[in-house]
Amino acid sequence: MKLSRTGFAVVYQWRIKAGMGAEFRAAWEDLTAWMEQRYGALGARLHRTDNGNFVAYTQWPDQRAWEKSCTLQEEGAEQKAAAEPDEGDEISQRLLATVEEAWSPMFLSTVSDRLVPEQTQLDLPRDSKH
Repeated sequence: MKLSRTGFAVVYQWRIKAGMGAEFRAAWEDLTAWMEQRYGALGARLHRTDNGNFVAYTQWPDQRAWEKSCTLQEEGAEQKAAAEPDEGDEISQRLLATVEEAWSPMFLSTVSDRLVPEQTQLDLPRDSKH
């Protein structure tokens, strides 16, 4: 059994307000990049379900790293209650403005990893079949 470098993931699901899909996706991308830079998230993927909802999962080195990011965000929010919002707050507000309904996050621990890494265009052979 091959374990990945990612021992922990968080799964989120949202129903988006009508006509707000592009705005949601842009805010999600910005928030994901900010979480990677600020809190050490290992990346994320966003999916759309067959019923139109969005599902994303964010990978973390471990649950403790994710919990630390939540604690730091909460402490920062308390300290900044009277101050101007930072970039993360602004991005979060953009995302939340598009959301009609959000479900509680699910927490996943990796027990086996059989995902094949995605190939980039540079990895693909240079023939007409690709």
